[in-house]
Amino acid sequence: MLARATLLAASVLLVSGCKLELPILGGNSISGPLKLETVEFQRAGGPQCPGAPETTPENIRCANLQLTYPKVLAAGNPQAAAKINQFIQEQVLEYSDAEGKPPATPEEFASMFASAYNEVPDAMGLWEMERKVEVSFASDHLATLNFSESGYTGGAHPFSGQRYFVLDLDSGKQLTLNELLAAGYETELNKVGEQAFRKARGLSASTSLDGAGFWFANNIFKVNTNFGVLGNGLVFNFNPYEVAPYAMGPTDFTVAYGDIQGLIPDTSPLATVAK
Repeated sequence: MLARATLLAASVLLVSGCKLELPILGGNSISGPLKLETVEFQRAGGPQCPGAPETTPENIRCANLQLTYPKVLAAGNPQAAAKINQFIQEQVLEYSDAEGKPPATPEEFASMFASAYNEVPDAMGLWEMERKVEVSFASDHLATLNFSESGYTGGAHPFSGQRYFVLDLDSGKQLTLNELLAAGYETELNKVGEQAFRKARGLSASTSLDGAGFWFANNIFKVNTNFGVLGNGLVFNFNPYEVAPYAMGPTDFTVAYGDIQGLIPDTSPLATVAK
């Protein structure tokens, strides 16, 4: 087993402020009380990282971690801002060492990632992990975070995926479909969701899902809980391996509010967004 190497000096920590308030293309928009600044962290560690003496593409042995995420300066209230920042940190730092201990800081995360690399006897080349959290949508009371991850840690191919999170800007709480839609919404949402899914995948209404290579129980479509609120509808994502082989890639599709208007109660936090 290789000895644990100390982290090399290939480290960058950047912090910059940016108030998000301009419209974004694709039916998304940023407005309301949310104010942010972007944090960027990058650190490489291992026996032979770029910049070390005599490092070449052939002998490189290194693990590189990149994190980009927002720091909330203001939300509906200071308590909500603090809770959202804690939530973002939990997502960005989701990792653990061999004993199951999670990192408390990006620096600890980088150290654990480099140590995991060094403990693989035949690890060669470059391990990489990049995590990014972006605000896809924000209004007076709701915000959608898009968490994406990609990289390579050995094996046949790289990994990638993304998750959406909908947050209440007044409480900092993560919201679920059960809290946004009327009771019993599942049947109608799955029906409309299947139409949007088929359109995104170029499938006709008569095409069998399993015949097209998708893995839905009993060949019946069902939305998942990986969803976000946008300006024009609810966006859903199926990651690689979730409902299809890796080679078929992910599927992102949007259910327009006009197609589910009857599922959105007037008392829902979604009601003002969906008008």
